[in-house]
Order: sequence, then C-alpha cells, then structure tokens
Amino acid sequence: MRTSLLPAFALLALACGPSPATVEPTKTPADASKEKGAAQVAAPTPAETAYDLAPVPEPEDVVAFFGWKSPAATLNSFGTCAAIPAEPLMGGVEGQLRALLRDVVSSNVDVRGLAATVSLDAPVFAVASLETQSKRAGAFVAFSLGLTSLEKAKMAVEGAGPVTELGPGMFRIGGRSGSTCVIAASAGATPARLVCGPKEKDVTTLAPYLTRTLPTKAGAASDMHLEVRFAPAEARYGSLLRTQVQGLPVIAQAELAIGEPKFDRAIVDAATGLADEVVAFAQDADKLTLDVSMDPATCLRASASLAMRGKNSWVSGLMGERPERAGPPPAIFWRAPKDSATVLYGRGSDPKRFQPILRTARLLVEGLLAKVNVGSEADHRAVGELFDWPMGKDVETVSASGRVEVAEVKGKRTPQQEAEALVNDWIGWGLGGYEEGSANLAKQLRKVADVYNRKGFQDPLRKELGPELSKALPKVKVSPGPAALGADSLDLSIRIENVPAALLEIKGATQKDLVAFEVHVLLMSDGKSRTWLAVGGGKPDGLVKRLLAVKTGAPDTGTIASRTDLEPLRRGTYMGAGFLSMGPLVKSLERMKDVFGPREDARIQQLMRAVSTMPHQGETPIFITSSSTGTADAPRGEVAVTASKAAFEDIGWLIKTLGVSGARR
Repeated sequence: MRTSLLPAFALLALACGPSPATVEPTKTPADASKEKGAAQVAAPTPAETAYDLAPVPEPEDVVAFFGWKSPAATLNSFGTCAAIPAEPLMGGVEGQLRALLRDVVSSNVDVRGLAATVSLDAPVFAVASLETQSKRAGAFVAFSLGLTSLEKAKMAVEGAGPVTELGPGMFRIGGRSGSTCVIAASAGATPARLVCGPKEKDVTTLAPYLTRTLPTKAGAASDMHLEVRFAPAEARYGSLLRTQVQGLPVIAQAELAIGEPKFDRAIVDAATGLADEVVAFAQDADKLTLDVSMDPATCLRASASLAMRGKNSWVSGLMGERPERAGPPPAIFWRAPKDSATVLYGRGSDPKRFQPILRTARLLVEGLLAKVNVGSEADHRAVGELFDWPMGKDVETVSASGRVEVAEVKGKRTPQQEAEALVNDWIGWGLGGYEEGSANLAKQLRKVADVYNRKGFQDPLRKELGPELSKALPKVKVSPGPAALGADSLDLSIRIENVPAALLEIKGATQKDLVAFEVHVLLMSDGKSRTWLAVGGGKPDGLVKRLLAVKTGAPDTGTIASRTDLEPLRRGTYMGAGFLSMGPLVKSLERMKDVFGPREDARIQQLMRAVSTMPHQGETPIFITSSSTGTADAPRGEVAVTASKAAFEDIGWLIKTLGVSGARR
C-alpha cells in the first residue's frame, strides 16, 4: 500500500519484548534546543477546550482494524513472564516510541516532548477503509496513540511551525514529513490522540472514528486484535479480480510452456485451477483475525482464525471437513517417545480432495522429464507413481522429533565420528505413526528406492558428474528391517561416501580425510491397523530402540503418556494439536563449538554462551492447537499457540544477556 505508513505498525514490535538496553537514537538539534528550553522555562499549561466528542458511525467498507488495549499492561506482563525488570524494558520501549515518532512527524518536532505526552496505558488503534469516491483501487489508512494532554502535545510540536486547525479539536502538525499527523481531542481514557496517515485525506476521514468512537467502544477480549475483512473488498473489486485471474491460464501457457504436450497441458490446468480457487476463496472468505493475550499468570496465548461465509472453495471445503471429529488426542499421540522435542497429531482427511493437485503435479514432473530426455517413458511413470496418496480416509497420525544424544568417546573423536555427530545434530530423529496397516507405506518405500536406482536415471547422472564426483552419489536400497522390529519391517538406507571432511570444516580434519554419511528410514508394523516410520542418521540402533518403546504393549514410561507437563492437551478438544520446544536447537548450538572448533565471530560466541546458560534450556513445551467450528456452509478454523512462564524465562534470558552485551559494544 503506502510505504509512508509502515513505521506506524512498528508499534507491534513493542509487544515482543525489545532489548532492555536499547541504544538511544541520536538527538537532533531541535531535540536539544527543546530540552534546554523546557529546563529553563516552566510555562503554565493552558486549559483544555471542550469539543464535541459524540461517537460517529464506522467508516464505510472498513477492511482492516487493529486494536491494542494497553501497551504498558502487555509489556508489564511480558516483563513478569520473562523475568525482565520493568525499568529497562520500558526504557527500551520509550526509545522505540521516539524512533517511531521521528519517522512520522517533521524533523523539527520536539520528539522527546511529544513522546512524553504519549500514554502507553491507553489503547492503540489503526484502521483501513476503502476509498468510496474514487474509481481507482485505494484505501484510507491511519493509526492513533493516546495523549495525556492536547495542549502539551501542541506545545511539543510548535518547533515544526504553527499548528493548523483542520476542524474543531483537530490540529495538523506543521513541517515537512512523509506522513500527515494531527493532534485531536479524544473521548475515552485520554483527552487527546495523535492520529497519523499517509495523506491529509486519510486523517480527516478516519480521525473522528479513531478519536470519538473507538476509545469508548468495547473491544476484543484479547490484548491485541487484528482483523482483516474480505467481504467489502470482494464486493468492490470482485468483478475486477475475476477479470484479472481469467488471464492466468493464457499467461501460464505463454510464459511457462516448454513444448512438451503433457507438461504444457498440466501447467494450463494448474493455472486454471489456481484462478478458480482464487475467485472462489475471495467469495467465500469473510474475516481473518489475529489475537494476542498476555497476563502474568498464564503468559502468552496467540491465535489466528479464518472465518468463511461460503463453501465453494477448496480451502473452505477442507476447513469444514467433518469438524465433529474433534476431541481429545487420539491414543496413538500418547505413544510418542518421552524425550520428544516436538509432537503433533492430526485426524487425516479424504484423499479424494487432494487427487486433482497430485495428478497435476505428476503430469508436470513426467512432462519435464520427457522434455529433458532423461529416462524412458516407464521411468517417468515410475516417478509419477510416487505422487500416489499412501494413506486412506481419516487416518489419525502422530509425528514426533527430537535430538540424538552424541555418545562420549575416550580421547579425541575421529573425523568420521565427528561427521556422524554432525548428521545427528542436523537430522536428529523423526518418527511418524499411522492408524492404518503398513502395506501402502511399505509399497511407497520400495518405490522410492526403485525410482532412484533405475538405469535410465543413474546413467545420465553419472555421465554428467564424471567418475570422481559419481563416487559421492548416495547409495539407496530397501532391505528387511532389523529382526527386532518384526518379519515385515523394512529398512530404506541412504549412504553417502567419500565426502572430504575438510569441506565440512570438521575440527582437526586434514585434506585427505574422507567421511561417510548414513541415514535410515525404518518401517515397523504395530498390529494390523497401526504403522510406525522412523528416520535418523548413523546406525539404526537408536531408531530401533525408539520404535520398540512406542510399540503397543511397551511400558508407558518410555512415552509422553508418562509426562506431567502436557496436561493442557489432555483437557482439550481439537482437530489437531501438539507441542514443540527449543531444546534441540539449544543442544545443537552447544555442539557447534565441539564439531567446528572456536568461532572467531564474537556474536556467535556470545549467542552460544547465552544459549548454554538459559534457565530451562528450552525444554518447556509450547502448545499448538487447531480447531474447526462454525457450520459446514460457513466454517471457521483457528490455530492457537500458548507459552508458559518457563518458556518466556528462557526468552527473557536471551534478551537480557544478548541485549546488554550488544549495548556494551
């Protein structure tokens, strides 16, 4: 839209906890002179004039709204949760506020004096509405901040020139600036508000609503609320959108066609499908909302929701797909390994919904291979079969991941041992569970190895790479899995050999040292209707132990069912949910210095020190949930994130240690 307003929305960053040691912006000569004058003269403040502050109607065709109840309350809650003292936190916020004001008012304004009148306890508002009198697409945009005194604010901006009264109680700030700002009398908690927009018309159109209606109107329950309304935009510009997207297939054919009939037909089909979905989504979409709440007890809850008013689009159909399936986590969720850093569950979908997308993707790949003349037609079909959906309808799933603890060795590690540790840090381990028999997944694993090893692909690849580089090509094969996993288990192994250790900057490696990497994907049947997949680097022994620990009948002590920090998930009713933690990242950063040796960059060393001393080491679970409500004709989906005090204490520790050190530099 208009870039001149972008600095206004930097206020959103204040809620994320800025550095408590924010460096003060450089003072302008105007700032210095105003401070000096303020110290020498204490002029009496003129009495506030009474103005008509009766509420006005909402502007026509509002398409976006932002409200922040109280920046001070939110930031105080953040400081409490993150264990950051209020004084340095608010000091950093005030520095950011002054920087924001410098971006939207004239350089001659006494920014410090103006910032001193801003009330961080008062709500912050921003509104965007479509222009009603113009045939061209456009919008009015403005934001407002509460001010403790209209007259004091006017005195603070006098250095930019005399203020101009645009209307009763609305005074334009003088001087040259990329934005237009006014100081206006206001209803609500503060007697005045600063209102800024890209142009004067934006401000005069939206200021009455921002100053007379919103300050006294009941807001959302959350601390911060962002709302995007699609209906007004679709009503105004829907016909224009339909006209524009109708040209997508023609553009795709002209710009992306390669002269291969199969590919060219698929690219037109993809563009046609995309155009139809864009139009259908625009007609179905009603409202997108983002909400953030913080309090000292529960700390953070953030959510994003999308409400639809129709069911014709693919997205709307997916959102409204049998929401009655929502409930507590499925049984397979609680079988995930106890030391998982991330675990998520889902309730599956109908494969038929994805078939058109997968079919088009298959044709694109097959057509591209035919164009570059790699492989035979049979080879191309084999690649296309990889796009077959490997699961049935409404299959409940769980996915988990974590970090592999690197075993201690006596003495110095060899380059190969360091390479294995590096792979474990990069990949860790991953595990997926499916409430379905193993036949389809086993078939898919075999297809992967078959496609990769086909002569029609291997020969051209080796010819292109040459004899030396071909030695480093991955070796992929499928074989029976370890006996402990059962007779029908499989092991898809991927091995890369002859990799120069020096290329990986492994500590102590010479130019002659060569290392190998190994990755395994293990499949294990768990009865007739449950299957597990596990992936990880190095030897498969660790994966075997994890699979045996999650198998039906194994003790709960090895699973997340025995954890006591996941109670919020037990009580919820969701379509999908889970948790994540920063633990693996923390451990990986700690390992960097062991594998790569000391880093010369002081910032990296500082980060490693800060991470290694985090009070909870990133192990606290952060919960993610998804839900579907509304009706089949008008579904509503929501994704929410909640984080507790312990998670914020780790974040606060990083802010304090990195912020203070940065300030000292």
